[in-house]
Amino acid sequence: MTANTVMLAALVHPALFWGGLAAVGVPILIHLLARRRFQRVRWAAMSFLIDAEKRNRRRVRIEELILLALRSLAVFLVGLFIARPFVQPSGIASLLGGAERTERIFLLDDSFSMGYLSEGATSLARAKAGVANLINRLRTHAPGDTVTLLRTSELDAPVVAGALLDDAQIELLLSRLEAIEPSQRALSVAACLGAVERHLERDASTTSAALYILSDFQRIDWVGRRAGEAEDSATPASSLEEWSGTGRGLRVVLVDVGDDTAQNVAVTALAPRQRQVVTGVEASLLAEIGNFTARELPQTELDVSAAQRAAAQVVQHVSAGATTAASIPVTFTQAGDEAVRVEIPPDDLPIDNARWAAVSVSEAVRVLVVNGEPSADAYLDEVALLVAAMRPEGDIFSGNQVDTIDESALEVARLADYHLVMLCNLYRVSEPAADALHAYVGAGGGLMIFPGDQVSDPVLYNATLYRGGKGLLPASFQAVITASAAGVTLGPGDWRHPVVQVFAGEDNPFRDRIRFARYYATEPAVTAEDSDAGGDERRMSSRVLARFDDPEQTPALIERSYGEGRVMLFTSTCDLEWNDWARDPSFVVTMQELVQYLARASAAVRPVRVSEAIRLSLDPSRFDAVATVRGPGYPQEEEIEIAAVAGDGGGLQFLWTQTDRAGIYTFLLRERGGGQVTRRVAVVLDANESDLRPALEDELRPMFGALPVEYVAGVPQRDDDADEGRRELWPGVLILALCVLMGEQFLAWRFGRA
Repeated sequence: MTANTVMLAALVHPALFWGGLAAVGVPILIHLLARRRFQRVRWAAMSFLIDAEKRNRRRVRIEELILLALRSLAVFLVGLFIARPFVQPSGIASLLGGAERTERIFLLDDSFSMGYLSEGATSLARAKAGVANLINRLRTHAPGDTVTLLRTSELDAPVVAGALLDDAQIELLLSRLEAIEPSQRALSVAACLGAVERHLERDASTTSAALYILSDFQRIDWVGRRAGEAEDSATPASSLEEWSGTGRGLRVVLVDVGDDTAQNVAVTALAPRQRQVVTGVEASLLAEIGNFTARELPQTELDVSAAQRAAAQVVQHVSAGATTAASIPVTFTQAGDEAVRVEIPPDDLPIDNARWAAVSVSEAVRVLVVNGEPSADAYLDEVALLVAAMRPEGDIFSGNQVDTIDESALEVARLADYHLVMLCNLYRVSEPAADALHAYVGAGGGLMIFPGDQVSDPVLYNATLYRGGKGLLPASFQAVITASAAGVTLGPGDWRHPVVQVFAGEDNPFRDRIRFARYYATEPAVTAEDSDAGGDERRMSSRVLARFDDPEQTPALIERSYGEGRVMLFTSTCDLEWNDWARDPSFVVTMQELVQYLARASAAVRPVRVSEAIRLSLDPSRFDAVATVRGPGYPQEEEIEIAAVAGDGGGLQFLWTQTDRAGIYTFLLRERGGGQVTRRVAVVLDANESDLRPALEDELRPMFGALPVEYVAGVPQRDDDADEGRRELWPGVLILALCVLMGEQFLAWRFGRA
C-alpha cells in the first residue's frame, strides 16, 4: 500500500458528531418512558383483548424495535450530517497508527548513497521532507507521543531523543533535521537495528513503539552479503522481535525514498601494483572503475594527480554492470610518502567519483643475495648473472640495489634492512640462520631459493627450512634428476602469474629455446589438516607456477605464502651449471618481475575506510611520542597535535579516529634526532555503497521476521492543512438520513394499519 492510496477519514466539527451520537439515546428514553406511564386496570371486557394481545405481542415488539432503530439511526445521521465528515487521500494517517501512547523512532539513512540526485532533489532531501511531514502530522494526531530521531552515521548520538511534541521541541527537531547532510559512511543494517533496540531498552515504561526507516534501501546493504561477512540464520531484527514479544508492541514502517532507476559510475579502487615503488622507475597504479549502470561506457576520462603533476588518461569500453581496471603509469622523483588522486567526470552521485591512495616511495628495492659458490671468475660465480639480471649495467636504473654476501655471513646479516633475500646454492642453512629467515619472512619479507650441486644433503635442507611442511620451503627436496642429452624445456604453467607471464602463449619461443639438464624432484607442501585426511582431500598449500615437460611434469617454480611474506623455490640453478636460462632475455624479465613480486610490501599504511581508525605503529627508539595530524581539509582546517598510546609489544602507536571524510591524512612524526618524517594514510569510501540497486519490498519484509511491516514508496505528503484535496461526505449522509426518516414513516403507517 502506498502513500497515495490510503484514505484519511475525519470530521470538520467533531464536537457536533459526539453530540449527535449522544442524541441517539433520546428515542430509546422516550420509548422506555412511554411504556411506564400506562397502568394496568382489570375489567371484564379486557379479557378478550388480553388474549388477542398475547397472540400479537411478539409481532408488535419486533415492529416497535424496528421503528426505534430507525429513529435512533435518523438522529445519529442528523448529528453526523452537522459534523460534516470527509475523507482525504493521504498515507500519513495510516502510518501514524492508533491512539495508544507510542514512542516514535525515526531512523534516517544518511549514508553517502543518499546524496544521489534525481528529479531535482537528493534521496536524503526527500527523506528529510518525509520526516518533517510525519512530525507535523503527529503534532495534531498524537500530541502525547514522544519522538526520537537517529542517523545511521551517528547511531549513538541521536538528533533528538524522547522529545515531546510541543512547539519548542518540534521547532528544535525540524531545525536540526534541516541541517543534516549526507555523510561519507556506509550503512550497517545490524548496527542500525541494534541501536534502535538499545534505545527501546533504556525506558522500561515503553510498551508501544513505531519505527520509521527512511532510506534508499540499497540491495548491497539490506539484502546482499558483503565480502567477508558470515551467513547468519537469524534476521537482523531478531533483537527487536524479542523486545516486541514481551507484552510490548512494535510496528515497522519502511519509507523508500530512493530512485529505482538510479545509475552511477564510481572509482572503486586505487593502489600500486608493485609491492615496492622506487624513485625514478615508472610505477603502475591500478584504478578500478565501477559501472553501476545498464549501458556500456565507450570511454571514461581519468584525471590523475600524482607527484605534483596532473595528467589525463582515457579508459576504453567500461562494460555495463562491471568493474574495469585501468593501469596508470606514474614516476615519482623523490622518496617518501606521496599522495595520488584519481577522478572521473561528475555524475548524479559525485562523492564517489574521486579516490585517493598513499604511496610509499623507496630509493631502491634492497636485495640481499647469499652466494653459495663464489668465484673470482664471473662465468664460474654462482650469482654473477643473477645480479646482472636484477641490476643491469647502463644509464637506466632498474630500481634494484643488490648486496652480495657469502654463506658464512648469513647468520649475522641484518635481514630487516632488505626487502628480499635470495639463497643461491647454499651447502647448508644453520638453525640460527633458518630461525632468522622464518622470522624475517613471517614479518613480510621475501625469500627466493635456488639449489645447485652444493646442496648435497637435501635431508638437512628439509629439516631446517621445510620442517615437515610447516616451514619456509614450498616443497621438500627429494633427489636430483638428470635429463637426457637434449635436456627438457618448460612445460605447462600458470602463465597468468606476473613472474612467469613472459612465457604466456601457446607458441611462445622462450619456452622452447631454454634447456634444463638437471633439476631437483620435489614434493609440494600440503596443509596439515589435509594431509591427515589423505586421498582426494589432500591439497597443496603451495602453488606450482611452472613445470618441466618431462613425463612426470616435475615442478619447476613453486610459491607459497608464509606469515606476511612470500617464498619461491626454483628447482634448478640460477647460473649456467644446470641450464642455459641465464643467457636468455627472458631470464632478465623474469628476475625483474620476481623481485617486485617477492619484495616486502612498502611501509605505507593500508587504506582505511571512512569511520575506521588509523593506527600507526612506530619504533619508540626513533620517534617521539607526539605527532601532528593534518586532515583532508588542511590548510583550511587547523592541524592537530596528538600523543601516542602504548602499542603492541611496548612500541608506540598513534591512533586517529576522526576519519569521517575520505582523503589523505598526513602525520608529521618527530624523530628523536631532530628530523621529521611524513607519513600519509588514505581514507577511502566503501566501494559497495556505490552500487545503488534497490532491494524489493518482498525482499525487505522477511528481514523483520514476525514484526508487522508497512512499506511506503515515496515521500508521505502533508495533509493536516491541505483541504483542497478532501472530499466531504455530508451530501450522502443527508440523503441517507432522509431515506431513513421516510422509511420510518412508511413502516409506522404500515404497522399502524395492521
